Amino acid sequence: MPTRRDFLSAVAGSTLAAAPMSAAGAAAAPAKKKIRVGAMTVGDGSFWGLWANILSDKGSFGTPIFNMELTHCWDINFESAQKFARQYDCEPVREYDGLLGKVDAIIFGSFFEVPWQHRLAWPYVEAGVPTYLSRPFSYRLKDIDAILNLAAKHSTPLIASSVGEHFYESTYLKSRLPNLGEIKSVHAITSSTEYAGHFHIQWFILRALGYDVDKISVITDDDRKLTYLQETMLFKGINGDRPFLTTLHANSKVPYFYVTARGEKASETVHVDRSPDRRETLYHYFAPQLLAMQRTFEGENFQPFDIIRKKTQFFLAGYYSHLEKNGALIPVGSVPVDWSPHHFRPGWVDESIFK
Repeated sequence: MPTRRDFLSAVAGSTLAAAPMSAAGAAAAPAKKKIRVGAMTVGDGSFWGLWANILSDKGSFGTPIFNMELTHCWDINFESAQKFARQYDCEPVREYDGLLGKVDAIIFGSFFEVPWQHRLAWPYVEAGVPTYLSRPFSYRLKDIDAILNLAAKHSTPLIASSVGEHFYESTYLKSRLPNLGEIKSVHAITSSTEYAGHFHIQWFILRALGYDVDKISVITDDDRKLTYLQETMLFKGINGDRPFLTTLHANSKVPYFYVTARGEKASETVHVDRSPDRRETLYHYFAPQLLAMQRTFEGENFQPFDIIRKKTQFFLAGYYSHLEKNGALIPVGSVPVDWSPHHFRPGWVDESIFK
């Protein structure tokens, strides 16, 4: 099976292949203007420490492969923004909307801000600034609907994804499904300790199997510091086939992702391991996600808005099953649009900033 290394090598190769082959060609081709990126929520719980290490030449894996540069940053804690700015040579701003007119795109990096993310992003989406929404995208269906409708109204490019969706193994598994015949079952395990923040395999699976999910169940002892977790998805079937169950288990003693799909004709297994080289792992995991952001900012949306809405709905349905229905298998459409799970950090944002 091709690996992420093959994929990233191909990306680098295509970049080099597109470079001018002579001094005359280089003189004739103007330098492409870089996308000025504003880093939102760069403090506690943020992925920005990982992304900046790839994007910034001040980072441990700084690379010129991307057409993006960090220019500004914001965090609810201004000291965190200042610290990030010093480390990665960008400008901190005090107000959450203070990046307007200064950047070409914004990227949210934490998950503490998710209950307020639609409000923090509102002025940017309204102004047409391409935006990346951090996982799990929203804690209420009415909030994700509001920001998606705003983006559609203003033709604003929007991407909302989890790192696992960008792993090559997910699209590889999807490409192999026709060889399996009618799907009978899918089982996956992942090393995870949280449902809300780090259970990325749920979106990995959806990218591979599609988004026609009828029912969802989540059984766990603690969605924040779990010792066990089982998420079950009842898929409606692929290409008219019979429904099948997909079961995801969290287990800290296993490789990062391990997935087996069984069909009537064959089975297929994919796995994503952690590299002993931290810098290599950093690049393999997060470079594909950054590339998808860049493409979206340039106008090539990673996914249509209805998929963003479905992913949010599936996540919330699992939470609703766990918190309200004692882990029962529930219809994904049964979650009230104004229902919200508890927040990681209630009061993390002082809502007076929106007045």
